[in-house]
Amino acid sequence: MPTFPHTAKLSQPDHYRRVFEGSKYKVNSGAFLLLAIPGATQSSRLGVVVAKKNIRRAARRNRIKRLVREQFRRHPFEAAMDLVVLARSGADQMDNPSVWRELERLWRTLEQKVNS
Repeated sequence: MPTFPHTAKLSQPDHYRRVFEGSKYKVNSGAFLLLAIPGATQSSRLGVVVAKKNIRRAARRNRIKRLVREQFRRHPFEAAMDLVVLARSGADQMDNPSVWRELERLWRTLEQKVNS
């Protein structure tokens, strides 16, 4: 499996804070909330928040994070964006194909908002 490069991650609390406080684009569903702002770097970066409060089991939290990272890796944005994906409590009840479809729908919706 390909690795997720460090340059594609929001790695510091300030990066997350910038997205949370200044999110220009918001896309949500029952299981996920996607926040985005125009990127501060040349390429898009991703942050994933899966709260223990929402998804108790670590294996389930890690599965969600893996699927989100893979979606980000396979479907890059044309414009540089800083994104944060927050998983809600319903995400762990979904099987992998359902999570994948939901993330694809969120990605398409975000691209439409950015391009309009």
